[in-house]
Amino acid sequence: MNRGIHRIVISALVAAAVLVAPSGATTAEAVTTTPRAAALTLSVNNLLENTVVVLTNTKRVLAGCPPLRINGDLRQAARAHAKRMATSGVMSHQLAGEPALGRRVTLAGYLRWTRVAENIAAGYTSATLVLRAWWNSLSHRRNLLDCSLREIGVGVVWTGRTMYWTQDFGRR
Repeated sequence: MNRGIHRIVISALVAAAVLVAPSGATTAEAVTTTPRAAALTLSVNNLLENTVVVLTNTKRVLAGCPPLRINGDLRQAARAHAKRMATSGVMSHQLAGEPALGRRVTLAGYLRWTRVAENIAAGYTSATLVLRAWWNSLSHRRNLLDCSLREIGVGVVWTGRTMYWTQDFGRR
């Protein structure tokens, strides 16, 4: 799919998800609204999250690192953290009352890990924009290009028009 069509498809899915979600609802709240909204929200989230993975792996391969494999447990941890940020309206690696990253990924089922890392962001309206922001930040780029990391999980949730992004990386 060429880039122009890809952007149009993503924009249409996001716009449709916003139309079916209640005003001010997070994507998680939209899931409980109707089956149609739930399916659309899941499709949009999967598309955005997978696009982040593809863009991340493109940067990694060009830099000489192996591509990351999507891990369902890391994805669950990333989605849960993005949801917590969206619900609280706060962007943070550790929200009040929330365990630290290592404990969060372990609780999500990512066991026997030897290294984990995380990138977060808020307010970026596309996978391309959030990846560009992470790439332009030294600490975030360090995580993106850590060749010792082997797996990834990405979560995206929005409240109103603000999107919250989490990228969890791991190695076992």
